[in-house]
Amino acid sequence: MELRHLRYFTAVAEALNFSRAAARLHVTQPALSRQIRDLEAELGCRLLRRGANARTELTSEGRHFLAGAQELLAAADKLTKSVRAHGARLQLGHYGVLWLDYFAPALRSFARKHPQVVLQPVELTPRELAGGLRRGEIDLALVGLADEAMQQEFHTRQVAALPVRLALAATHPLAKRRRLRLAELRDADWATWDEKEFPGRKQVLLDACRAAGFRPRIVLETDSMASLFVQVATRGLVGHVIPQAKNMPHAGVVFTDIDPPAAMISRLQVAWRRNEPRGALIEALVGDMSRLAAQKS
Repeated sequence: MELRHLRYFTAVAEALNFSRAAARLHVTQPALSRQIRDLEAELGCRLLRRGANARTELTSEGRHFLAGAQELLAAADKLTKSVRAHGARLQLGHYGVLWLDYFAPALRSFARKHPQVVLQPVELTPRELAGGLRRGEIDLALVGLADEAMQQEFHTRQVAALPVRLALAATHPLAKRRRLRLAELRDADWATWDEKEFPGRKQVLLDACRAAGFRPRIVLETDSMASLFVQVATRGLVGHVIPQAKNMPHAGVVFTDIDPPAAMISRLQVAWRRNEPRGALIEALVGDMSRLAAQKS
């Protein structure tokens, strides 16, 4: 028997509804049902049963088990919070070294002020960051633009807002222009970012182009900066990238500013768990990141 079995059972027992419990736990209902069956098989008794109108009910064994499970979970949570509060490590989830380089001055500033704390970067894909926070694998995460659901689940704060740049093939007719209005590219073929891997980034392009009076013709969605650069260089597509992209290898690709710069903005937010025992440390780090990013603007 593991703590997750107790958490799953307690969620169902408190909600008396498998669907609501699965949503609360961020698991599928079949997976939740399977975990409950495994727990009942290990205990050798039924803990839950279907009542009238498909309502879930506790058996007498289930009521007895629930009281003990709640006590054990409360003790485990108390111990976890105590250890985290005294821990000297913050695990920073991110999705690439470009942002770590950008925030390097802030990370150094935090390290000087908090020498007892070890900052440990953990690289994940953008879509994995929220799950990493939920599971406690990371303590805070550099995310793109946090959607409404993420803002409700976690503390979030914007730490950077940077003008997007355009990536064009060096042979593109407009490649020598230092600035371009988006309307000048209404007939271009665009490369953008895969929504599953980079949530919200494609929408930034769509919103900016709509404001410029057209809908971009998107012919490629990618989850890799290297892939985007290859497609831009070889197929003449137009890409949209963060300013730090120039620090990546980009043979055959040039970068152009958008006129006006505010026409397309890349926003970066930090997210961390609510009721985090080391919330004050995280707030201090986020404050350094936000302040030093503002100085660069």
